[in-house]
Amino acid sequence: MAKSVVYGPVPSRRLGRSLGVDLVPYKICSYDCIYCQIGRTPSPTTERRPYVAAEKVVKDVIAKLNQGVEADYISLAGSGEPTLNSEIGEIIKRLKKATDIPVTVLTNGSILMLAEVRESLKSADVVLPSFDAPDTALFQQINRPCSEVVFKDMAEGQVQFRKEYQGQIWIEIFLVEGMNTTDEAVQRFCYWMERIRPDRIHLNTAVRPTAESHVKRPSDSRLIRIRDMLGERAEIVVPYAGEAGATGRETIRDEIVSLLARRPCTLSDMAHGLNTHQNELIKYLEPLVEAGEIEVQRTSEGTYYQRRLQNNAPEA
Repeated sequence: MAKSVVYGPVPSRRLGRSLGVDLVPYKICSYDCIYCQIGRTPSPTTERRPYVAAEKVVKDVIAKLNQGVEADYISLAGSGEPTLNSEIGEIIKRLKKATDIPVTVLTNGSILMLAEVRESLKSADVVLPSFDAPDTALFQQINRPCSEVVFKDMAEGQVQFRKEYQGQIWIEIFLVEGMNTTDEAVQRFCYWMERIRPDRIHLNTAVRPTAESHVKRPSDSRLIRIRDMLGERAEIVVPYAGEAGATGRETIRDEIVSLLARRPCTLSDMAHGLNTHQNELIKYLEPLVEAGEIEVQRTSEGTYYQRRLQNNAPEA
């Protein structure tokens, strides 16, 4: 039986209960971001093809919803860059016909300079692009894009997308202390935000283990200053604390493994996402840790569980 491309719902700091959908295999991405929570990108690429067919995506989402899942959003995201799936436009349109749950796209924004990519996203309810660097030097340091992606083209692609897209745009800026957090960098961000005109600006930072260990979180006072400099559209996103809804499930153990293969989570994250009491989850986590299937990462932000990777990739 083919593995489902749907996971969660997972607790999202920006989207509440988010039903995730993987549109590309593990780490097919145009960036190799230093902060990525699922690790390094072996070979960044801009190749677009139907990595997962629209028919399978829609079938898997409907099957999950038929199990009684409740979600605030269906989020096209997952283990890489979703716009690299050349069928993303068809997927969005078919999901919109199949359910009333809003469809969102979490994208790094790298190939919005392509007209066909901008066109494919027009039916989405919300598009959440990343914009982590305000200039070429920081773009190379933080996002480490493949050679085909140039900062100016990426940025102008997002400007053009705003002109064409009628839905909500929520930009995420991932802040790395000592890199894109200076007043000078923020002033350059202000220039681009005025041109892109997003509906919201989400300021994010490291709360989970990252691809590179030197990625550090800015102080709260620095986050507040950056928010104030960027203006009323900007907000500091914090861990989601809403109530978890019902989830359709296989076994708890299998759901834990599936969830942690895609993103590190705290015990609280898993409790919300899997609608299961923390004490019950511990009964399953402890044997998984002892067996070496799950590993524990302790950071200043808390204790995170993640799937132990084999050959740098989750189980197929």
